[in-house]
Amino acid sequence: MDLTIHNAILDTTLEAVNIGISDGRIAVISQGEISPGLQSIAANGSMLSPAFAEPHFHLENSLLGRVPNHSGTLQEAIKIYAEIKKNLDTASIVDRSTKTLNQALSNGVLWIRNNVDIDHVAGLRLLESVVAVQEKYRGVVDVFNIAFPQLGLARNPEAVDLMWLAMEKGAVIVGGMPHGERDMDDAARHIDIAFEIAKKFDADIDMHVDETDNPYWHSLELLADKTIEENYQGRVTAGHVCAMGSWDDRLAQRVIEKVKKADLNITTNVPVNLLLEGRGDSHPFRRGIPRVRDLLEAGVNVACGQDDMWNMFYPFGKMDPLEVANFVAHTAHLSSPVMIQAAFDMPRYHAAKTLRLPEYGIRVGNPANLVLIEAESAIDALRRQPVRSHVIREGKILVTSEYRRSFASSVPH
Repeated sequence: MDLTIHNAILDTTLEAVNIGISDGRIAVISQGEISPGLQSIAANGSMLSPAFAEPHFHLENSLLGRVPNHSGTLQEAIKIYAEIKKNLDTASIVDRSTKTLNQALSNGVLWIRNNVDIDHVAGLRLLESVVAVQEKYRGVVDVFNIAFPQLGLARNPEAVDLMWLAMEKGAVIVGGMPHGERDMDDAARHIDIAFEIAKKFDADIDMHVDETDNPYWHSLELLADKTIEENYQGRVTAGHVCAMGSWDDRLAQRVIEKVKKADLNITTNVPVNLLLEGRGDSHPFRRGIPRVRDLLEAGVNVACGQDDMWNMFYPFGKMDPLEVANFVAHTAHLSSPVMIQAAFDMPRYHAAKTLRLPEYGIRVGNPANLVLIEAESAIDALRRQPVRSHVIREGKILVTSEYRRSFASSVPH
């Protein structure tokens, strides 16, 4: 074997196993002893998991936190960034993205969906820069670029033209933001345009949807209807869906049923939206998150994403999917064993389904895309967010980490 992992516990069953890897794929999963390979890892009871996937992020503006957002609102963040992105250059984007991706990689992330602003302000400059990042990380972290028309499509023919070009210049997923349009009629047109482009390129769709407290917006329903109409089930993702938290129960139930029928993926970006939404409220404050429990109980695929890191949208973040999943568990009241497991799976199996990653999971014959987590269970992983001691891509060790704490002899133990 090229690589063997000894005395690990499987993430799904928690049974102790030894793993053998050959030619980049899992060749053996055994509860019995196996001979050490050319390289071997002593897992010492750590959990072996498939690597993480980050389903919703913005690389181009990560680590731009030196420009503060004084109101803390989404509106001010968009306004600030509209000015900044006029002058962003490739060197800056590649440098900051490198720091960001290395941090994500150290936390076990091997795949990332990246939203790239496509509009009249920046043209295709930002896309050209993140394509350079994508090439730099080829074979290390897979970057899937989403063409994201943050400034609208329905009444913006220049942005529509740029979206078509973006799909020829390196974007592989069609984005959108229908709630950014003037009204629901324009939102429907926005969605229609996105589907027209996606079908031409046989591309998936991943939109920012209803990222607002205003319950008027339910463009998620339009997206579900259009997905069913176009037979695009399983290929469409809605991110944020904050307005869902302001809908009445009747509307929520109706839309969730359509979301399930359309096989939409939902990506919640809890840390960022907790901070951005509800800014116009007096007590009680709305929290800006979708009805995660209701979605899960309806059988909808729900993943979670970091969205932003240290910029005008969000001053925190460390590209750790376990931190984000912990946020989701808290805010969505996911405290039963089943729901804690669902939170743990959001940046893993749920995100892999969102990204439509082939051969995901720890099975004989699958690519050995793995992470060793110094944890004993799902709750232990979410509670402590411990060190990822090894990150492995196709049988090659990309990252090794360790953390040691020493106590003075006077400390009880």
